[in-house]
This record gives sequence, C-alpha cells and structure tokens, in this order.
Amino acid sequence: MPEIGEIVRAIAETARAWRDPDYSKREAAVGKTLEAANTFTREAIAFAVNQQVSLLGDDELNAWAPRRLPAEPLKVGVLNAGNLPFVGLQDFLAIILSGHRYLGSVSSRSPELLPAFAADISGRVHIAADFVDPDLLFDQVDAVIATGSDETAEWVSSLCDESGISPERRLVRSHRFSVAVLDGRESLDELENLAEDALLHEGFGCRNVAVVWAPAGHSPDDLLHAFARFRAVFPAHASTPGRIKMQQAFLEAVGAPHAHGEGLEFLLSKGDPDVQPPGHVRWSEYTNLDEVRMWLLHNKDAIQLVVTRQGMRERLGTDLHVGVLGESQRPALNWRPDERDVMTFLADLA
Repeated sequence: MPEIGEIVRAIAETARAWRDPDYSKREAAVGKTLEAANTFTREAIAFAVNQQVSLLGDDELNAWAPRRLPAEPLKVGVLNAGNLPFVGLQDFLAIILSGHRYLGSVSSRSPELLPAFAADISGRVHIAADFVDPDLLFDQVDAVIATGSDETAEWVSSLCDESGISPERRLVRSHRFSVAVLDGRESLDELENLAEDALLHEGFGCRNVAVVWAPAGHSPDDLLHAFARFRAVFPAHASTPGRIKMQQAFLEAVGAPHAHGEGLEFLLSKGDPDVQPPGHVRWSEYTNLDEVRMWLLHNKDAIQLVVTRQGMRERLGTDLHVGVLGESQRPALNWRPDERDVMTFLADLA
C-alpha cells in the first residue's frame, strides 16, 4: 500500500494536468459526458472541473488527509449521484487518502469524468479503486456512502439492511436545497453571484439556491437582470426551456406573479417559500427577519446552505451553515454535505 504522501502527490499531479481544458484525458471525458443523457452544458462542466481541481494542491490535500492509515482497510462502496458534473470526487479522494478500498458506482448521466480522473491517478500510483454496477455493490462492501433523492436514501437503507451493513457504517445523504436571504442592499456583483448560486447546473444541485427571501416590497428586477447576464455566459441546457414552459404555463393559469427569461432560460415566481422544480426559483417576502430565522430553523434538516451578504451573516444568527453570495457552487475541499464530515465517518469505521 502506498504512503499517504505518495497518494497526495499523484492526486496533485493529476489535478494540475486537468487544469488544462485541452488535456487529452480531460477532453475525452468531457466529450463523452456531453453525449450522455443529462442536463450538463460544456460551460457548466468546465466550471465544475476547474473549481474542483483548483482545490487539489499538495498543501491543501496534506491538510485534509488523515495522519495515519487504518490497520485493516475496508471496502467502502459509493453510490454516486448524477445530477452534477464531476459529482462524487470528494468521497473518492477521502476514501483513497484514508487507506480504504473504493468501490464506486456512477450514474448513467455522468459516467465518465470521475472514472477518468481516478484512472489518471492510478497511472501515477497504485490505488485500490474500482467502479462496479450498483446491483453488485452492496454485497461486496463493508460500508456505504450514498447520495441521491429521498427515495434513493430509503432504497439504500433497505439494501444495507439486506446486506448486513450496520447503520454506523452508512453515510446516506438525501435531497436538500439552498437558500438566499437578501436585505435589499445587494450590489450588482452580489446579485450576479446569486445568479450563479441559483442557475448553475440548471438548479439540480443540493447547493443550488431554490428560495430567495427578500424584504417586502423589494423589486426582483435587478436579480432578473443578473439572471439574464448569467445566462449570456452560461447558456441554459437545451432541455431547460421545455421544462420551464410547463411551470410557467401553470403559474399563468393560476394567476401567480412570475417572470422569466426571454427564451425561458430561467423562471422566478413570487409566493410562499416552497421549493419548486429545478430551474424555477421562488421569491418570498418577509416583513421581519425573525420570520426568516424561524423558517430556516424549522426547515434546517432540508437546507444545505444559506447564502447572504457579508453584513447579514451575523444578523441571521442561525445554527445553519451561512456563507456569502457566490459561495454555493464553490465548496471547499473539506465541506460537509448534510453537515456530516466524510473524513470523520471513514476514521470511525475501524
């Protein structure tokens, strides 16, 4: 088994190679990903790959990696989601850095990027990592990490029960969404950051902002302009207008106030803070910030992240993770999905 330092160097070398969009292995994986049945665009894939590999320097990896390897490595199975490009990279890196064996299953919507990156690392140092069919995963592993919908979480728990994988050896993440809280003083740059938070990846990620809280009477026009500017740089996937058209027609039929991009590249509606289908952002008004605090605390088990202006973070005062506008699509290497730390989970398996 290679030392942690050898694995760190191999990851960092691979990441440096993947920072070049013309690198042959990255280019091939991106091309195959664009051919798959997903909602990814070339621009969104480039953003996701660039953002994640930019975090994988030697110093950052050494700071995140555990200090020692386990006496008895375990087989850790990972059921990866397919809603975002390059999804599952953090779990993969955590497992190989922790000295365990990785057995992963990728979605047909994103079948190429993670296996290609893993294979590139394997060409530099031996790592215990394989990709298998999901139907074969549970009977081969000692522990499971899974990310998906609430239905997926129930299915995974059932299969773990059948395979004798105890609850303490499961890390199962279910559906979550993110929220923005405005105070009406946001700059144009901050609103453009929020556009990225909400619209990148067509709204399918758990870190995508689905609900925007704003002071009563505050106009959403500046945010709509920011949405339009974002779409000029990150065009919507070809399937987005058709999906949004159905929602826009419903809002029209019931007389709900809403606005949308000229080509239906985005949709914003006013109403109660209810999460809408991906790509449809809800604008909800508050008269007192206490309303927002109470709603956030009531829904904290479903909220991944709250983003707001720097000056508003202290005013919210919740026990949720609160970041700044523009942070949601740029998670740190050691971020904790569903507030559960994957490195701690892996360390506790021994």
